[in-house]
Amino acid sequence: MGLSKQQNNQIFPPENFEELINRLNFIVGKSLTQLAESANVPMPIDTLHGKGFAGELIEKCLGASAANQSIPDFPELGVELKTIPVDDSLSPLESTFLCYAPLNDIRHYTFESSPLYSKITRVLFVLVRASRDLDFNDRIVLGYFFYTPSMEELNILRNDFNELYEMVKTGNVERITARIGQIIQMRPKGANGKVLTECIGPNGEIIRTRPRGFYMRRAYTKKLIQQNILAH
Repeated sequence: MGLSKQQNNQIFPPENFEELINRLNFIVGKSLTQLAESANVPMPIDTLHGKGFAGELIEKCLGASAANQSIPDFPELGVELKTIPVDDSLSPLESTFLCYAPLNDIRHYTFESSPLYSKITRVLFVLVRASRDLDFNDRIVLGYFFYTPSMEELNILRNDFNELYEMVKTGNVERITARIGQIIQMRPKGANGKVLTECIGPNGEIIRTRPRGFYMRRAYTKKLIQQNILAH
């Protein structure tokens, strides 16, 4: 089986779960070099210049269509895609970026109305062997699994969200550290410190601060991999 393309070299979004599973089974076991060739995607010069390349390539191969919108990557299926770089023991190499965390116009913001909720409700995790010393030929798709939070996990996520946004709403965004939150963290997100956004300051004034993003803790992603991949 190959990858079905549109005429403009874009790959159609999958129409149903069966088609998505077929595409997933096609990419498992293949290197990033092989997938780039199949999808007619140019390779980065080297892995140092290719940060984010694996995720973008797999999005293209599977037909993800949401781009950077605050909706799941496969809107028709309600599925968010996350590519996880792992080592040979399937241990994640970093925390997982989930979505941006809005910092203004949040007075009536709730967990259920947030981009985080729409992104975390059903997640497709794709594991890529990606230790830093490997070139693209040796970076291989190792497997995948779907994740839907249980009611207990949703409660923890909601508590994490509420704790973090209570700090944002009360002007304490600069006091948020990566230690806060059981499953998710809120951390600065951006290529550099020059990009700023508005937020409430400690005295109720408007300040400018670095954009923030929600990340799933590496230890939690590791736990999910153990439950869904290593336990089978």
